[in-house]
Amino acid sequence: MKLSMVLPVHNESDTLREFFSELLSVVENLGLDFEAVFINDGSSDDSLALMRLIKDEFSNRAEIVILDLARNFGHQAAVTAGVENSTGDAILVMDTDLQDDPAVIPEMIAKWRAGADVVYATRTSREEPLPLRILFKTYYLVFSRITPIEIPHAAGNFGLIDRRVAEEMRLLPEHNRYYPGLRAWVGFRQDGVDSPRRARASGASRVGFLGLTELALNGLFGFSALPLRLAFAVAILLALAGVTGIAVIFYIKIFTNLAVPMWSSIMTLIIFTASAQFFLIGLLGEYVARIYTEVKHRPNYIIRDRY
Repeated sequence: MKLSMVLPVHNESDTLREFFSELLSVVENLGLDFEAVFINDGSSDDSLALMRLIKDEFSNRAEIVILDLARNFGHQAAVTAGVENSTGDAILVMDTDLQDDPAVIPEMIAKWRAGADVVYATRTSREEPLPLRILFKTYYLVFSRITPIEIPHAAGNFGLIDRRVAEEMRLLPEHNRYYPGLRAWVGFRQDGVDSPRRARASGASRVGFLGLTELALNGLFGFSALPLRLAFAVAILLALAGVTGIAVIFYIKIFTNLAVPMWSSIMTLIIFTASAQFFLIGLLGEYVARIYTEVKHRPNYIIRDRY
């Protein structure tokens, strides 16, 4: 049996050698053939050169493949490229910034050998700042409430999938990809392992806050139509409120002699209604933007060179 390790890289030259040495010391004791599939996702530092040096240095200990993407296509596209170009019976996806702990890989392999088709890592702790940890926890809570599929809380990209799961995921055509969601959507037998999320060893996150926001939106809008249904419900409530307000105005005008100062009421109503409309239009726009991306049918990635 063979294990493929999908390792997306974007400007990780400071930690790449340390990461691979730690990873290799774990997987060499698993009793499996293995390959490391590095994906250079448009790095602007010396990551590609370092990957080629690692390939030469460790060629007698590991089968190493390097996919050099034509530009930075994004983390999810890099993961997709690695999964689709791996050859193992099991495929392990993990980041190369030393935050994913290789020590849990033997437990993943044991669960896979016991019959699990998907083994995900559940983050038992995080080293990010408190506001970011709160945002992560809130996101997983919201996601679990509005989507029909069950995705474990705090389960990210780090995990292992069987070859047949990878083949099914290859058939999923969407471009706004959310790998943990797709991995859960295909089903099969899924199990988890606990793993602490270590602090990033060097530099800033390869994804960044805006990238995390886009990934979160892809997950929410890609796996649930509930926001659209809520928008429709809000529109109905606003319409009922408007009808009620008009009825009250007509009643006061026809059946009473009360002088109602209307300017402030009208302006309040206009501002509230306009704000609600802009919100609902923006919500619809998020779905339309994703439809626009999908109908173009562009590839998720382009490989410039393969080593």
